[in-house]
Amino acid sequence: MKTRTFRLAPAVAAATAVLLTATAGAAVAAPSDESPSASTSASASPADGWTKRGHYDDENTCVEAGKKGQNHGDWHEYKCKREYDNEHYRYYWWLYTH
Repeated sequence: MKTRTFRLAPAVAAATAVLLTATAGAAVAAPSDESPSASTSASASPADGWTKRGHYDDENTCVEAGKKGQNHGDWHEYKCKREYDNEHYRYYWWLYTH
């Protein structure tokens, strides 16, 4: 029985090493805080003609609101950007429109 345990140890060590390597690679390839919306501009500030709209708890809700306004002709472009709200001490997804 002890012999079998010792034979499994190198296999377990190798599997652990592979999982750790895969996890480290996933951390490097983390997605950005900006959504892939209809916008092509890298920045979204009022100085660039962008209007900051409401905030949303998640990216999907923000994108839905952006698409809805775009389909209704309220704006031509939109961008969802994750920003920290100092007043509420948390992150929100903000809708910027152009």
